[in-house]
Amino acid sequence: MRAHLGARLVCAAALAAAVGGCDQAPVEWKDPVELAGNDTLGRPRVDSTGHSSVVAAVASAVIAPNDAMLCPGSLRSVKGTAHVYAAWWGMRKDSAATPFVSSAVPPGEWTKPLAVDTTDVGTAGCNRPPPSVTAVGDDVFVAYSLHAPEGRGVFFAHTMGGMVHEPVPVVYGERVVPTAIAAQDQRVVVAYEEPNGSLFFIDAAITENQGHSFGWHVAASRDVDIGRKPDIALAGDELAVSWMATNGGGTGADSAATRVVRQGRIK
Repeated sequence: MRAHLGARLVCAAALAAAVGGCDQAPVEWKDPVELAGNDTLGRPRVDSTGHSSVVAAVASAVIAPNDAMLCPGSLRSVKGTAHVYAAWWGMRKDSAATPFVSSAVPPGEWTKPLAVDTTDVGTAGCNRPPPSVTAVGDDVFVAYSLHAPEGRGVFFAHTMGGMVHEPVPVVYGERVVPTAIAAQDQRVVVAYEEPNGSLFFIDAAITENQGHSFGWHVAASRDVDIGRKPDIALAGDELAVSWMATNGGGTGADSAATRVVRQGRIK
């Protein structure tokens, strides 16, 4: 059974014992910056000197793996050291879905897909947010949200040496939500829409042990925002999280939203 994890700002008990409590959040945030215009496609970028910027999101040119059950629009890809990696949802006959990963050496064929997590008991079919994927060298890290037997939540898994390690819970909640992921060395940060409550915020979970456990959960978006569609970038201790924001309540439409970027330094 995956252990329950808490809500918007949580310090894990083991980390609290190690650092003497939860008096300080692990990210020192700067003020959020709203992008000019309605840049719904902007992606955050940050370097180790603390310089942050936003770059245009480029549609993936990766040819989809030959999976008849691949959910349209769910494929996400990333370049590793020598391979390209892809993650996607494959719908099952019972309308649940399984996240898969595969690799290819361009322009070679995809390897046999690896099932990341087979525990979904939801019935949404392909009507769910795509998984998010990143790589450190040729280790692959995947974040996704599904309805597990013990409840809905955000989960994390990674592959090493062609094997998928046991998925780890990031946070449980009332609904399935979009995710974004970044990693460097042993550090992994997962951004996600807060899955609890009537409003929508963007939070981030941080691990320093390749995702074997997530010790910190911090609020990234402002309380005045309705935050949707998170994205994330990581370079050393510098972190940048972005989201689509509307003000005042409800879910909002993309046409009425502004992308907001917030930079912080992980302590």
